[in-house]
Amino acid sequence: MSDPTVLAAEITGAVAFAAIVGTTVTTWLTLRHQRNAEDQRRRHERHMRLLDSGLNAAVDFLAAADRTTRARQALDTATISLDGAKSSGNQKTYEHFRAAFEEARENASAAVADAENAYAAVRTLIPSGADQARRYLDFCIQAVAHPDVTKVERQRARQMVEETIRRAFGGDLPDNWVFTEPTPSPRWWQIRHRKAAKRASLGAGAPRQP
Repeated sequence: MSDPTVLAAEITGAVAFAAIVGTTVTTWLTLRHQRNAEDQRRRHERHMRLLDSGLNAAVDFLAAADRTTRARQALDTATISLDGAKSSGNQKTYEHFRAAFEEARENASAAVADAENAYAAVRTLIPSGADQARRYLDFCIQAVAHPDVTKVERQRARQMVEETIRRAFGGDLPDNWVFTEPTPSPRWWQIRHRKAAKRASLGAGAPRQP
């Protein structure tokens, strides 16, 4: 027959061991849950950073491509005007349009360079949209003003870029999200002019106190 004292000690030891094991398992499970939650949080933050970078790259690219279109069409217009000035026989008129042509050519070169840099970012951050973006940019670089025969194809190419980018980001985009160029902040003189106009309108509407 077992000694009751020994039996009680064995039971106490077993209970203590079970408690230690339970505490250890609980602690391990808690730590694992915390690590998983932290890993998930980091993955989510990384995903959101990539999403934000990709969307910024897309918006910047489309804005740069549109500026390229306008710059190339301005260059085309300046070229036509310069050709007309050559046949006018008026040296002063010719010099005026030649200066305008040189400025338009510099602007077009700068716009193309900016668009190419923006395209490189899209190619890196949104590889699935690279081909459509390249096609659209080529249309923009080749744009002319008189006549703008590629306008329909260029607009269709832009729509394809937008659709491709939306598919690339899947359900991360809100339904009403659109590709819009950020509105530039007003210059200091515009702000000052608006404040002065507002003060003037308020002063005109309120009677002067004696």
